[in-house]
This record gives sequence, structure tokens and C-alpha cells, in this order.
Amino acid sequence: MGLTANQMLKVATAEIGYAEKSGATKFGQWWDKRHGTTAYAKAAWCDMFLGWCAFEAGGEDGLDIVGEFAFTPWHAAWFARNGRFGNTPKKGSIVFFDWSGTRNISAIDHVGIVIGVDGSGRVVTIEGNTANQVAKRYRTRGTIVGYGYPRYTKDSPANVVTTKPVSVKTPASASAAPYYPLPRSEWFAERAGGKAHNRGDAVKQIQRQLNKRGWKLAVDGIFGPATDHAVRVFQDHHGLTIDGAVGPLTWAALWNAPKA
Repeated sequence: MGLTANQMLKVATAEIGYAEKSGATKFGQWWDKRHGTTAYAKAAWCDMFLGWCAFEAGGEDGLDIVGEFAFTPWHAAWFARNGRFGNTPKKGSIVFFDWSGTRNISAIDHVGIVIGVDGSGRVVTIEGNTANQVAKRYRTRGTIVGYGYPRYTKDSPANVVTTKPVSVKTPASASAAPYYPLPRSEWFAERAGGKAHNRGDAVKQIQRQLNKRGWKLAVDGIFGPATDHAVRVFQDHHGLTIDGAVGPLTWAALWNAPKA
């Protein structure tokens, strides 16, 4: 069956004006029925709204293309680990927001779908769960973390606008990089008090990729001070958030970013 950007936007547009009823939505009810749960009928629903639209427009194919998530950081990480997350608004792309203005996937608060860009450079979107309803919004770039690009069956014209270039741009196909190894935005980093996932085979992959870029790290699978330092230098060189944390964007860049 497939799904085009125009089909997705047609369904989303038809829902503009829909509002919660005593905190419940048909999107959360759809999610509960589909997943055999009972907790989502009155849950935050911005991302479930997009899943519902994808299913209405394209069935199971639509969900495979757009993604089926109730938690926005997981949705963005899914795009990132498949090499389909970037910084340019395109018609039908999924836009992720962090109201505090970071570019961290783990900090994402909200999500919508892009219609286009207006004459003032604002990103025009359709969003669910904005003032408890579905509405068209005009967003400035300061709170946008990035965009997920669904693999639509037939992409509409991209409606690309000129944006400030960044050092790292995830390619349309990142076949050289293995999947990001975690199902959510958890990070490989040594922190005071300890942190899960700071050692293992995935850390060895990080160390090997850094060594290919000029470092001389011991490939021991331990995310210690030397690996932490190398990751931070790599992030600084490639325009990424300098936090020593290998989330989906840094993971993809280790394979795909141009060598400095």
C-alpha cells in the first residue's frame, strides 16, 4: 500500500481542531486497543497522533514508514539509527522539539509534522497535543532538535529551505554504520556514581571507530577517561553537543562524518 507525504498530511490536516475530551483522545484509545494496554487513553498524545495518521493513511505500511511510538525521544532515535535524521525541514518530515533549546535527542519534549516553511522562515507544522488539540503551528528554529525523514513511497517536492550549515549531516542512507545498539536514548559514558552501558562490545565499536580517525585507544570495551576525552574532541570537531555521551547522532557520525 505504501504512503506518500501528501497522504500523510491530508489525514493530519483533516484532524485540525480535534480536542481532548476530559483528557482522553481517540489517538490514545487507538493505541491502547492496538497494543492491548489501558494506560494511554489519557496520556500525552503528540506522537500517538502521528502514528494514528500514518495508520489511517497507509495501514501497517504507513506505520513502518513513519514509525509507531508514544515516546518522542525513542521516535527520533529510530530515525537517527536508520540514517534518516537531519537538520533541514522537508514537506512531510517529522519535526522534534525541545522547549529548553538543546539539540539532544534524549531531551525531546514534543513532535509534529512539517507542512513547509513560510516567508519569514518559520517552520509550518501540524501538531497534536498542542493546547490540548490538533493545530497548525508556526515554529521558529530555536526549539527544533531536528527532523526525521520517513521513507515515503513517493516523496512530494522536498520544499527545502536554506538553513545554517552544520558540520555533520546524517546521509540519506547510512549503510556503513551499524544500528545504534540501544532501543532508546541511553548513553555510553562514565559518570560520577556510575552509569549503565559504560562497557561492552558497543564500547569496543566506538573505540575502533575513533582509532580509525587517528586516536590510539585500547580496544578494551571500557568507557574510561581516555575514551571519554576522545569522544568529546570528536564531538567538538563535528558540531555535535559536547557531552561525552554517544547517543544516536554521535554514533552515526562516528561512521559517516567526514574525517577531520
